[in-house]
Amino acid sequence: MKKEEFQLGQEFYTETGKWRCTDIGTRVIVAIQLNQEDSSHYNGPPFSIAEYVFDESDIESCSLNSVEFEDNIAEIIKSKKFNEIEDAFMFTNSAGYGENSALLDKNTGKVYFHSDWVDVDEQDVLAEEDFDSTVHIHLPHKNDLDLGKDLVFEFTEQYMPDDEYKVDQIFSKKGAYSRFKDLLQSKDLLEQWYEFENRQQQIALIQWCKENDISF
Repeated sequence: MKKEEFQLGQEFYTETGKWRCTDIGTRVIVAIQLNQEDSSHYNGPPFSIAEYVFDESDIESCSLNSVEFEDNIAEIIKSKKFNEIEDAFMFTNSAGYGENSALLDKNTGKVYFHSDWVDVDEQDVLAEEDFDSTVHIHLPHKNDLDLGKDLVFEFTEQYMPDDEYKVDQIFSKKGAYSRFKDLLQSKDLLEQWYEFENRQQQIALIQWCKENDISF
């Protein structure tokens, strides 16, 4: 994370658990760890538990997403159910926003598809009268998970900070992704971008599943 992303009261994660921001300084933030059985300890300031200072290095290792620190993330990614959900997610994102869609049955794990452009097997189409909002849920588009330009700028900041202005200019015009990939190719970073993008998509998708009570 970046210091600019923090707000007072915002909850975030590190490898040691869940935290809440209690103060923001010029170069640091202050937080309490949310690991108490008695939630009254979180009332303040002043707080009855210790506040900890996060410097610039500590801040970089923080995340708004708890999935990044889960021990079983590798097992989830390898699971058959996640692979099917990921395939449906990729189908949803293989065309323009809303042109392809996928519905997941949370009870059975079956995925149903719809497309404005390609034919879908009849057995993979859910009849309109069978739709149940308590059971069926649309797979998100990557833009719904903030995996568009935000991901590009995060990669740029980490791997090519000297080109931040250039990337910002690229994304001020149409055809930005094509030109961005040309820039990555010229710096021999294209494969690293694909790996980074895929990893962040998987983490965001696992988090989406957790938020929607989809277990593995």
